Amino acid sequence: MINFFNKHIKLFFAAFVVASISFGIYSPPPADKASVQVEYTTQTHPHAFALKKNAKLYTDVHLGKSVSSKQFMKTAWYRSQAAKLVYGGKTKVVYRLTSANQKHKYWVLNSQVTDITSKSYNVKLAQAGNQYTGKKIGVFGDSIPAGWDGYHFYLNSSYPDWTAKYLGTNTKVENFACPSGRIVGHRYAYLGTTLVPQDLSAAIRAHKSDIKKMNIIFVHIGTNDYTNYSGSGSLQNVMRHLRYNIKLIKKLNPSAKIYGILPISRYDANGMNRNNMADMYGYTFHDLRAAEAKLYKSMGATVINFQQFAPNVITDTNKDVTLKDHEIHPTAQTAQKLGYALAKEIVK
Repeated sequence: MINFFNKHIKLFFAAFVVASISFGIYSPPPADKASVQVEYTTQTHPHAFALKKNAKLYTDVHLGKSVSSKQFMKTAWYRSQAAKLVYGGKTKVVYRLTSANQKHKYWVLNSQVTDITSKSYNVKLAQAGNQYTGKKIGVFGDSIPAGWDGYHFYLNSSYPDWTAKYLGTNTKVENFACPSGRIVGHRYAYLGTTLVPQDLSAAIRAHKSDIKKMNIIFVHIGTNDYTNYSGSGSLQNVMRHLRYNIKLIKKLNPSAKIYGILPISRYDANGMNRNNMADMYGYTFHDLRAAEAKLYKSMGATVINFQQFAPNVITDTNKDVTLKDHEIHPTAQTAQKLGYALAKEIVK
């Protein structure tokens, strides 16, 4: 009788464990610290990630103690390190993650994180409702909307990606922005081994069919025309080309909502704000922004000026933290703040 009782108790416990794993109740015991071998740890680019459901967060690289991720499902995480482990005879890769607010730091298996564009990661603004669900956002411009920090791309987490996430579009952003892109010109450039249109005119012509399918279009460009030796010429010439290209977009898709996004703050190598600095063509960065605003408004596009509704994201005092190169290119974390600010501005 006792053997019969013990046998059924064991069967019951085994069934309970299986059921608990299925419903996410049971958590396997933490790894024995001594059994986890760290082969190497390396610094990584700070890409943004979200956690998968039931991901386990660990307080140390040896996976000795785990913490539930339940309270962090809407948190954005930024990777700073990666480590290769050997545990249980298998090779594993773990990331060192820091929460966007800098309050939490954990290690997590790379198999338990996902891109912020994943549909499972839901941070849609309440005020957005369902009015943007299914909407297709297209982007034309330079390195800033492309998600280039001056040294590398923060993949799938450019500020337009974040804007789409906060609006709840649940669609992939069609991002045709390219580093060093200009308003004036017809250049192409290689991104890796892929040849892509770089300047605005070339990008629009290459993506005519895509433009026709877009509901919302962001145009964020101009800072590279202002750069000395750009070849773009006078401000009047730059605006002539911009007007022509906005007309072309409107002709291709009359129903699309166009947002003309003014160039963000820019600094020189000495840390001075370029707002009142004239380039070799005789106009200041302020002149460029003012001319773009006037043109976009006259053509029925909504003018987006981050300096007006998000003045504290990038400032003269925080630029060394918010700009990766301290001059013009936002960090991955700053891209999230810009995307959030833009989404808030769009839905207000």
